[in-house]
Amino acid sequence: MKNLFKLNITLMVLFTLFFTGCKTWIDTEMNINPDVPSDVPMKLLIPSMELSMAYQIGGIRAVKTTNIYMQQLNGVARQSAGEAKYILSASDVDDIWRRMYYQPMMDAKKIIEKAKAENSPHYAGVAKVCLALSLGTMTNLFGNIPYSDAFKGDVAVLKPAFDTQEDIYKTIDILLGEAITDLGATENITALSGDIIYTNNRTSWIKAAYALRARYALNKKDYTNALNYVNNSFTATDKFVMTFGTSNAEASPMYQYATVSSYKNDIKMCKTFIDKLNATTDPRRTFYAKILGTAYIGSPAGSEDANASGLGTFNNSANSPVILSSYVEMQFIKAECYLRQAVPDKDAAAVAYKAAVAASVLAVTGAVANTAWMNTNINIETAATITLQKIIEQKYLALYSSVVPYDDYRRTGFPVLTPVAGAGSIPARFPYPQTEVSYNTNCPTIIDSNQKLWIFQ
Repeated sequence: MKNLFKLNITLMVLFTLFFTGCKTWIDTEMNINPDVPSDVPMKLLIPSMELSMAYQIGGIRAVKTTNIYMQQLNGVARQSAGEAKYILSASDVDDIWRRMYYQPMMDAKKIIEKAKAENSPHYAGVAKVCLALSLGTMTNLFGNIPYSDAFKGDVAVLKPAFDTQEDIYKTIDILLGEAITDLGATENITALSGDIIYTNNRTSWIKAAYALRARYALNKKDYTNALNYVNNSFTATDKFVMTFGTSNAEASPMYQYATVSSYKNDIKMCKTFIDKLNATTDPRRTFYAKILGTAYIGSPAGSEDANASGLGTFNNSANSPVILSSYVEMQFIKAECYLRQAVPDKDAAAVAYKAAVAASVLAVTGAVANTAWMNTNINIETAATITLQKIIEQKYLALYSSVVPYDDYRRTGFPVLTPVAGAGSIPARFPYPQTEVSYNTNCPTIIDSNQKLWIFQ
């Protein structure tokens, strides 16, 4: 009995110590990982957001796949060969979907929330530009995507609803309009820091916001507003790019795929693209493609012919920048808007067209375009001869290694491309990722890859 009594007393003491004294003898911070801080300052979120955004937008799924569809590149082996035959499965796109949502878009939402709480709108402005660009890229690939229910981190929204593409486009324009206001705010508590694209230059970010507004207004056939936005965007010396380092670990995304990875022989320059460059001895050809022997040779679209030129230094160098938008793009938008507005101004369209090509040659080669080449191939266009097809075909050559040619093709049908034999038409969209198909009952059902997106109908 005494032993039982002593046991009960001992247990009572232990329970008392546990419930009343645990704060004094248990380290409450023992489960906190110092390498994973619970609160990250905005100046550290900014570079993470920018780098991950550029890496995905300029990477192997967005650029490589769409450039294969556009016959600028050709897949000659493994998965890339499948893409050249328009085989892109739901599991193939899981990576870009997951990374875009979990990295740049989630970071952008966190920055926007923190900036509001800290009365620091300059940070919010940068984040809204990046969020708008990320949303625009994703919706142009997939169509309807989650936004209103996304980023909440709550069990109730593990299966977020999909916003319509029309609503996403409205959100993009709202974000960009707010970004311009935020970046111009005179009251701002925490000075903008950490920006690795424009080194905290708010004027440059405002121009970038206008450039993106112009791009997405053009897609909506809002030529009047698109033209106004262009006029508030980039000058000839401006650019919106992410630069990369010279080591393999810090290299540009296409270089890592086409030169460093085990898939480096899977893509070659496509015959369709190379033939267009060869037809005029285009000065950009030397930078876009590697010479093979004494010639620039393209692999026929959909073939597995690897006896072709590889990618050139333009996008296949360690420090090749990812071009997010540019003065070149703005001049092409201006040319199209002048041509397609209610009262066309074909003279102005021809002038902007010539400026766009000249700017592209300078940007790609580092040298002013040869006058004779310009006069023979570009400057001959006048109000009487300029056409939408000519504008888009030159834009196709100038905006290689971006997703824009794929958007333009679905908008306009130019350039005229022949689908690969036996594979039907060029895909009009990406499939939804397998993770959404399997686990999110709100994921839309699509008939096939030929189902047109709302914005391109």
